[in-house]
Amino acid sequence: MRRFTITALISLFLILSAGTNAQELKFGHANVQEIMQEMPEFKEMQKTMETEYNKLENQLATMQEEYKKMEQEYIQNNNTLGAEQRQQKEQQLMETSQKIQTFYQATQQKLSQTQQQLQQPVMEKLRDAIQQVGKEGGFIYIFAANSGVTLYQSDRSVDVTPLVKKKLGIN
Repeated sequence: MRRFTITALISLFLILSAGTNAQELKFGHANVQEIMQEMPEFKEMQKTMETEYNKLENQLATMQEEYKKMEQEYIQNNNTLGAEQRQQKEQQLMETSQKIQTFYQATQQKLSQTQQQLQQPVMEKLRDAIQQVGKEGGFIYIFAANSGVTLYQSDRSVDVTPLVKKKLGIN
C-alpha cells in the first residue's frame, strides 16, 4: 500500500509538472514614460508644477534683487558709515542672505512634496490600468520597458503599451 501511495504521488507530481510546462507563459512590457506623457492627468500635473515653480522663482528673484540693492547701498555708503552702522548693515546683509538660502531650501522641499502629491494619483491610475491589462491578457509579468534594467527582451514579450493606452482612453 505504501509503495502504491509513493508511486501515485510521483505520478501526480509528473502530471502536474507536465501540465505546467504545457501552459504558455505570457510576459509583457510597457513604455511607462510614453504612456504617462500622453495622460491628461500628467499634463495637468506638469502645468500645476510649472505654475508653482514660476511663483516661487519670482519670489526668490524679488528677494535676491532686494539683497543686491542692500549690498550696493552698503558699498556706496561704506565710507560714510560709522563702525556701529557698518556692523548693523553687515548683520542685515548676512540675515537677508540666510533668509534667501532658507527660502530656497524650503521651496525645493515644497516643490518636491507637491510633485509627489500630484504624481501619486497619476501613478495609481497608470498602475491600475497596467494591472487590468495584465489580468485580462493573462500575463504573468509586465515590465517597464524603459526602466533601464532590461538586459534582454525576447520578441515573444508582448508590448502592452497600446493596450494600457486604450484602457486609459488615450489614443
